[in-house]
Amino acid sequence: MQRRHVLLGATATLSGLTGCISPFTSDGSLRDVNVELRNADDRARTFHLALETEAGVLDWESYRVDVGTDDEVTMTPDRDVSPVALHGVVENFAASVDILGVDDLDEDYCLQFHFWYAHPSDESPQLAQVADTEC
Repeated sequence: MQRRHVLLGATATLSGLTGCISPFTSDGSLRDVNVELRNADDRARTFHLALETEAGVLDWESYRVDVGTDDEVTMTPDRDVSPVALHGVVENFAASVDILGVDDLDEDYCLQFHFWYAHPSDESPQLAQVADTEC
């Protein structure tokens, strides 16, 4: 199976939400957004996620993740909207990942993200997009 790759862009805070965001055009449709929530901390954490599309930000959803647990969340937006960014908050950490490069996809695609409370390399929270768009 051929894998598609997208350009990745990330910002460290939600402050980059202002300004003009041009809509994407694509022959393909976004099927699912999958987010791996990882809590390697010594107490349960609540992760908050919102998908932003060209039509606006969808409702924020909250997910409680137990100690030392990985959970996978799947969001399924309307098929006729293009994704713009994924926003995430856990404790006092807030981040956004801009979704770039999907406007050239000519088949249905999925987006994968990691949202970790403590990343293994630096033990700080991280929200990142996985380059693979295969469903």
